[in-house]
Amino acid sequence: MLFPVLDLNYIGQRFDAIAPAVVSAGKQAGVEDPDHSPSALQQAMHRLMELLEILSGQVDSTREIPHPSLNELSELGNYGIQLLVDFSTVAAGLKMPQESEEMEDLTLPMALWLVRHKGELRTLEPVINSLARLANRFREPSQLRQLYELSMELIKALEPTMQQERIRLEKAQPWGILLMNQAIIATRSYQPELIEEAYQTLCRLLPDQAPNFFREGMEQMDALNYPQQVREVVEKYYNLWGQPRTLH
Repeated sequence: MLFPVLDLNYIGQRFDAIAPAVVSAGKQAGVEDPDHSPSALQQAMHRLMELLEILSGQVDSTREIPHPSLNELSELGNYGIQLLVDFSTVAAGLKMPQESEEMEDLTLPMALWLVRHKGELRTLEPVINSLARLANRFREPSQLRQLYELSMELIKALEPTMQQERIRLEKAQPWGILLMNQAIIATRSYQPELIEEAYQTLCRLLPDQAPNFFREGMEQMDALNYPQQVREVVEKYYNLWGQPRTLH
Protein backbone atom coordinates (compact mmCIF):
# COMPACT_ATOMS: atom_id res chain seq x y z
CA MET A 1 0.00 0.00 0.00
CA LEU A 2 1.13 3.56 -0.71
CA PHE A 3 -0.31 4.72 2.59
CA PRO A 4 -1.68 3.00 5.66
CA VAL A 5 -5.07 4.15 6.94
CA LEU A 6 -5.28 7.80 5.95
CA ASP A 7 -6.36 9.28 9.26
CA LEU A 8 -5.16 12.16 11.39
CA ASN A 9 -2.94 9.85 13.41
CA TYR A 10 -0.98 8.90 10.30
CA ILE A 11 -0.61 12.52 9.20
CA GLY A 12 0.43 13.58 12.69
CA GLN A 13 2.96 10.79 13.05
CA ARG A 14 4.56 11.56 9.69
CA PHE A 15 4.66 15.26 10.51
CA ASP A 16 6.32 14.56 13.87
CA ALA A 17 8.89 12.35 12.15
CA ILE A 18 9.92 15.13 9.75
CA ALA A 19 9.49 18.34 11.74
CA PRO A 20 12.10 18.03 14.55
CA ALA A 21 15.10 18.08 12.21
CA VAL A 22 13.76 21.22 10.51
CA VAL A 23 13.01 22.87 13.85
CA SER A 24 16.55 22.13 15.03
CA ALA A 25 18.06 23.47 11.81
CA GLY A 26 15.91 26.58 12.09
CA LYS A 27 17.16 27.30 15.60
CA GLN A 28 20.77 26.79 14.54
CA ALA A 29 20.25 29.15 11.59
CA GLY A 30 18.66 31.75 13.83
CA VAL A 31 15.28 31.82 12.10
CA GLU A 32 13.25 34.17 14.28
CA ASP A 33 10.08 34.88 12.30
CA PRO A 34 7.35 34.60 14.96
CA ASP A 35 4.81 33.27 12.45
CA HIS A 36 6.88 31.22 10.01
CA SER A 37 9.77 29.82 11.99
CA PRO A 38 9.86 26.00 12.03
CA SER A 39 9.05 26.05 15.75
CA ALA A 40 6.00 28.29 15.25
CA LEU A 41 4.74 26.18 12.36
CA GLN A 42 5.19 23.01 14.39
CA GLN A 43 3.13 24.42 17.26
CA ALA A 44 0.45 25.65 14.86
CA MET A 45 0.17 22.21 13.26
CA HIS A 46 -0.18 20.50 16.64
CA ARG A 47 -3.00 22.87 17.62
CA LEU A 48 -4.67 22.35 14.27
CA MET A 49 -4.60 18.56 14.53
CA GLU A 50 -6.35 18.76 17.89
CA LEU A 51 -9.09 20.97 16.41
CA LEU A 52 -9.54 18.74 13.37
CA GLU A 53 -9.95 15.69 15.60
CA ILE A 54 -12.75 17.42 17.51
CA LEU A 55 -14.49 18.75 14.39
CA SER A 56 -14.34 15.45 12.52
CA GLY A 57 -16.06 13.78 15.45
CA GLN A 58 -18.83 16.38 15.34
CA VAL A 59 -19.32 15.97 11.60
CA ASP A 60 -19.29 12.17 11.78
CA SER A 61 -21.80 12.06 14.63
CA THR A 62 -24.66 13.84 12.86
CA ARG A 63 -26.71 13.30 9.72
CA GLU A 64 -27.53 16.97 9.32
CA ILE A 65 -26.60 18.16 5.82
CA PRO A 66 -24.92 20.56 5.55
CA HIS A 67 -23.55 20.34 9.06
CA PRO A 68 -22.48 23.77 10.39
CA SER A 69 -19.10 22.34 11.40
CA LEU A 70 -18.33 21.45 7.77
CA ASN A 71 -17.45 25.03 6.86
CA GLU A 72 -15.05 25.24 9.77
CA LEU A 73 -13.58 21.84 8.94
CA SER A 74 -13.03 22.98 5.34
CA GLU A 75 -11.33 26.18 6.48
CA LEU A 76 -9.06 24.37 8.91
CA GLY A 77 -8.30 21.51 6.53
CA ASN A 78 -7.13 23.92 3.83
CA TYR A 79 -5.22 25.86 6.47
CA GLY A 80 -3.48 22.59 7.36
CA ILE A 81 -2.44 22.11 3.75
CA GLN A 82 -1.05 25.65 3.72
CA LEU A 83 0.86 25.01 6.96
CA LEU A 84 2.50 21.99 5.35
CA VAL A 85 3.42 24.10 2.31
CA ASP A 86 4.89 26.81 4.57
CA PHE A 87 6.91 24.19 6.45
CA SER A 88 8.11 22.76 3.13
CA THR A 89 9.18 26.23 1.99
CA VAL A 90 11.08 26.86 5.21
CA ALA A 91 12.84 23.49 4.92
CA ALA A 92 13.85 24.30 1.35
CA GLY A 93 15.28 27.62 2.56
CA LEU A 94 17.32 25.71 5.14
CA LYS A 95 18.79 23.53 2.36
CA MET A 96 16.82 20.46 3.43
CA PRO A 97 15.32 19.25 0.11
CA GLN A 98 14.28 15.81 1.36
CA GLU A 99 12.37 17.20 4.33
CA SER A 100 10.87 19.86 2.07
CA GLU A 101 9.49 17.28 -0.35
CA GLU A 102 8.31 14.97 2.42
CA MET A 103 6.43 17.80 4.08
CA GLU A 104 4.72 18.84 0.85
CA ASP A 105 3.91 15.20 0.14
CA LEU A 106 1.79 15.19 3.31
CA THR A 107 -0.63 17.54 1.57
CA LEU A 108 -1.98 14.56 -0.41
CA PRO A 109 -3.14 12.51 2.59
CA MET A 110 -4.38 15.74 4.22
CA ALA A 111 -6.45 16.53 1.11
CA LEU A 112 -7.84 12.99 0.97
CA TRP A 113 -8.73 13.10 4.66
CA LEU A 114 -10.52 16.41 4.08
CA VAL A 115 -12.66 15.25 1.14
CA ARG A 116 -13.48 11.97 2.89
CA HIS A 117 -14.98 14.06 5.68
CA LYS A 118 -17.02 16.04 3.12
CA GLY A 119 -14.82 19.11 3.41
CA GLU A 120 -14.18 21.39 0.44
CA LEU A 121 -10.68 21.18 -1.00
CA ARG A 122 -9.56 24.65 -2.12
CA THR A 123 -5.76 24.39 -2.10
CA LEU A 124 -4.86 22.07 -4.95
CA GLU A 125 -1.40 22.94 -6.32
CA PRO A 126 0.75 21.27 -3.61
CA VAL A 127 -1.49 18.19 -3.70
CA ILE A 128 -0.88 17.90 -7.45
CA ASN A 129 2.87 18.28 -6.89
CA SER A 130 2.79 15.41 -4.40
CA LEU A 131 0.73 13.23 -6.73
CA ALA A 132 3.13 13.87 -9.61
CA ARG A 133 6.17 12.98 -7.48
CA LEU A 134 4.59 9.72 -6.41
CA ALA A 135 3.68 8.92 -10.02
CA ASN A 136 7.31 9.35 -11.02
CA ARG A 137 8.55 7.32 -8.06
CA PHE A 138 6.39 4.21 -8.49
CA ARG A 139 6.54 1.70 -11.32
CA GLU A 140 4.58 -1.36 -10.19
CA PRO A 141 1.06 -1.64 -11.71
CA SER A 142 -0.45 -2.28 -8.27
CA GLN A 143 1.11 0.92 -6.89
CA LEU A 144 -0.04 2.95 -9.87
CA ARG A 145 -3.56 1.54 -9.50
CA GLN A 146 -3.68 2.73 -5.90
CA LEU A 147 -2.37 6.13 -6.92
CA TYR A 148 -4.93 6.30 -9.72
CA GLU A 149 -7.73 5.49 -7.29
CA LEU A 150 -6.59 8.26 -4.96
CA SER A 151 -6.53 10.77 -7.82
CA MET A 152 -10.01 9.66 -8.91
CA GLU A 153 -11.22 10.18 -5.35
CA LEU A 154 -10.03 13.77 -5.49
CA ILE A 155 -11.61 14.37 -8.90
CA LYS A 156 -14.97 12.97 -7.83
CA ALA A 157 -14.95 15.18 -4.74
CA LEU A 158 -14.05 18.28 -6.73
CA GLU A 159 -16.25 17.72 -9.78
CA PRO A 160 -19.59 19.01 -8.39
CA THR A 161 -18.06 22.38 -7.56
CA MET A 162 -16.46 22.57 -10.99
CA GLN A 163 -19.69 21.81 -12.80
CA GLN A 164 -21.71 24.18 -10.62
CA GLU A 165 -19.40 27.07 -11.34
CA ARG A 166 -19.03 26.07 -15.00
CA ILE A 167 -15.28 26.50 -14.86
CA ARG A 168 -13.57 26.27 -18.22
CA LEU A 169 -10.67 23.95 -17.55
CA GLU A 170 -7.35 24.60 -19.17
CA LYS A 171 -4.12 22.63 -19.03
CA ALA A 172 -2.27 25.39 -17.19
CA GLN A 173 -4.81 25.44 -14.35
CA PRO A 174 -4.70 23.06 -11.36
CA TRP A 175 -7.84 21.21 -12.46
CA GLY A 176 -6.44 20.50 -15.87
CA ILE A 177 -3.11 19.34 -14.48
CA LEU A 178 -4.86 16.96 -12.07
CA LEU A 179 -6.91 15.43 -14.89
CA MET A 180 -3.87 15.09 -17.12
CA ASN A 181 -1.86 13.48 -14.35
CA GLN A 182 -4.63 11.01 -13.66
CA ALA A 183 -4.70 9.96 -17.30
CA ILE A 184 -0.90 9.60 -17.36
CA ILE A 185 -0.94 7.47 -14.20
CA ALA A 186 -3.60 5.22 -15.74
CA THR A 187 -1.58 4.85 -18.95
CA ARG A 188 1.58 3.92 -17.04
CA SER A 189 -0.36 1.29 -15.08
CA TYR A 190 -0.80 -0.76 -18.30
CA GLN A 191 -4.33 -1.63 -17.12
CA PRO A 192 -6.88 -1.03 -19.93
CA GLU A 193 -9.89 -0.64 -17.64
CA LEU A 194 -8.20 2.18 -15.74
CA ILE A 195 -7.06 3.82 -18.95
CA GLU A 196 -10.60 3.72 -20.38
CA GLU A 197 -12.06 5.28 -17.24
CA ALA A 198 -9.38 7.96 -17.05
CA TYR A 199 -9.69 8.88 -20.73
CA GLN A 200 -13.48 9.10 -20.48
CA THR A 201 -13.10 11.42 -17.49
CA LEU A 202 -10.58 13.53 -19.40
CA CYS A 203 -12.85 13.82 -22.45
CA ARG A 204 -15.85 14.72 -20.33
CA LEU A 205 -14.19 17.32 -18.11
CA LEU A 206 -11.39 18.64 -20.30
CA PRO A 207 -12.55 18.22 -23.92
CA ASP A 208 -10.50 21.13 -25.29
CA GLN A 209 -7.23 19.58 -24.12
CA ALA A 210 -8.09 15.93 -24.89
CA PRO A 211 -7.10 15.97 -28.61
CA ASN A 212 -3.57 17.17 -27.92
CA PHE A 213 -3.22 14.70 -25.05
CA PHE A 214 -4.08 11.75 -27.30
CA ARG A 215 -1.82 12.98 -30.12
CA GLU A 216 1.09 13.14 -27.68
CA GLY A 217 0.06 9.76 -26.30
CA MET A 218 0.35 8.12 -29.72
CA GLU A 219 3.85 9.54 -30.08
CA GLN A 220 4.82 8.02 -26.74
CA MET A 221 3.61 4.53 -27.62
CA ASP A 222 6.57 3.81 -29.88
CA ALA A 223 9.09 5.94 -28.02
CA LEU A 224 8.50 4.11 -24.74
CA ASN A 225 7.55 0.70 -26.15
CA TYR A 226 4.14 0.39 -24.49
CA PRO A 227 2.45 -3.05 -24.59
CA GLN A 228 -0.21 -3.81 -27.18
CA GLN A 229 -3.20 -3.65 -24.81
CA VAL A 230 -2.27 -0.07 -23.94
CA ARG A 231 -1.63 0.90 -27.55
CA GLU A 232 -5.10 -0.26 -28.54
CA VAL A 233 -6.84 1.99 -26.02
CA VAL A 234 -4.68 5.01 -26.85
CA GLU A 235 -5.21 4.49 -30.58
CA LYS A 236 -8.96 4.21 -30.06
CA TYR A 237 -9.12 7.59 -28.34
CA TYR A 238 -6.68 9.13 -30.80
CA ASN A 239 -8.96 8.12 -33.65
CA LEU A 240 -11.97 9.54 -31.82
CA TRP A 241 -10.38 12.75 -30.53
CA GLY A 242 -6.84 13.26 -31.68
CA GLN A 243 -7.13 13.74 -35.42
CA PRO A 244 -7.88 17.13 -37.00
CA ARG A 245 -11.57 17.81 -37.67
CA THR A 246 -12.53 18.91 -41.19
CA LEU A 247 -15.75 20.44 -42.49
CA HIS A 248 -17.57 18.75 -45.38
